[in-house]
Amino acid sequence: EKLVYFDNAVMGCAPQSTLDTMKAYTDALVDHMSGKRQWAFNVEEGKGSLDNARELFAKVIGSKKEEVMGVPNASTGMNVIMSMLPIKKGDNIVSTDLAFPMGAALVQKGVEKGAEARWLPNEKGVVETAAFEKAIDDNTAIVYLDQPSWFNGYLFDIEGIAELAHDHGAYFVVDATQSMGAIDWQIDKTGVDFAATSTFKWLLGGIPAASAGFLYMKEEHIDKYPPTYVSGCTYKYEQTGIKGPYMGHKFSLNEGIGKYGVFRSPDFTFKAAANSMKVLLDHGMKEIERQNKKLATKIIDMLLEKGYELQTPVDEKRRSYLNVKVPDIKKTVEQLNAEDYWCCERVGGIRISPHFYSGMDQAEAFVERLDEVVKSL
Repeated sequence: EKLVYFDNAVMGCAPQSTLDTMKAYTDALVDHMSGKRQWAFNVEEGKGSLDNARELFAKVIGSKKEEVMGVPNASTGMNVIMSMLPIKKGDNIVSTDLAFPMGAALVQKGVEKGAEARWLPNEKGVVETAAFEKAIDDNTAIVYLDQPSWFNGYLFDIEGIAELAHDHGAYFVVDATQSMGAIDWQIDKTGVDFAATSTFKWLLGGIPAASAGFLYMKEEHIDKYPPTYVSGCTYKYEQTGIKGPYMGHKFSLNEGIGKYGVFRSPDFTFKAAANSMKVLLDHGMKEIERQNKKLATKIIDMLLEKGYELQTPVDEKRRSYLNVKVPDIKKTVEQLNAEDYWCCERVGGIRISPHFYSGMDQAEAFVERLDEVVKSL
């Protein structure tokens, strides 16, 4: 109500009910830690937080609860995945120059294990599926990409690329931070093998300092590879009769996705995310995707009418949010943000990323004010 907020690709605005949930939990936690409650390992308000959040997240992305796990953020989830998958000399990893820097770093770790990195160049913010078809071969171990492209909202042909990867025995790994909560994923129907996200953007879980994340692992892969990082929950311990601490213990990996759960965030981050995901599900993911694309289309149509150049496909099916070129990006963004028209500078343009809680009147007001600011500089 106080601003035009089109910067959800940086972080989303948590609903008031989520803020109330966070406050109730943290108040209880402080009371507990200050001795106003009976001492216990956890506060009552925190029990079941992660389990409940997993169930809701599975509904948001269209997966089974058993396929998802809580992590501190997308970076942690993607590291768990990429460190676990076997990569050897002679393999290759296919990705694009639209990858977020964290993704590029993960591909580089594969290079350090002996793999070849095959970076597909974009053309005007787009990498067509045909480019993947040429690059993927029987030595491809992993196809890695962001959905959508972080700087311009370009949506890859997920199903088509998944099919190409699987035809050659490769895994398809996706950083979905910029789409989970914004589009109707139905991930179990896409062919994606592994994915991860943070909660502080489109899932509306709060600012990065108070957010969490989720990892998705297709059911058929869950017990295929041992985790690189371990905790006390990773193994089952069986005493074999030899005396002495662990000397006679038999170690065997637990079944299920929980064995990968070395890292996690505090309960209140999952309580916050769970409340926000309830809000998303109440609106419906199909309706949210429709509204988000409708908002972006309105902005795009107005910008094109005024003669601006986009760094994003015009076709609704090929993008989520958008990026537009302006002469003085830095000053334009600073002026707009100072007036509570929120957007950000990204890769030679202004990234504009509205979410479903914004209206068409705000989209119109944003474009008109952007045009006025550009012409005044």
